[in-house]
Amino acid sequence: MTREQVADALRRLTAAQVEDIERAVKDGHKTIALNELADLNRQLKAFAAALRKAPLRA
Repeated sequence: MTREQVADALRRLTAAQVEDIERAVKDGHKTIALNELADLNRQLKAFAAALRKAPLRA
């Protein structure tokens, strides 16, 4: 993956999760917001593990 592809993937990965977190916080659902944060954390860790296996290309 190129740097641009990684950046796009990170934006896509986080955009939906952040939107869900914001909605949960706004509605006062702390548990849902925390679950969404945990899900985002899991997805980012999986993405990082995949990147370790396939190094970046300039």
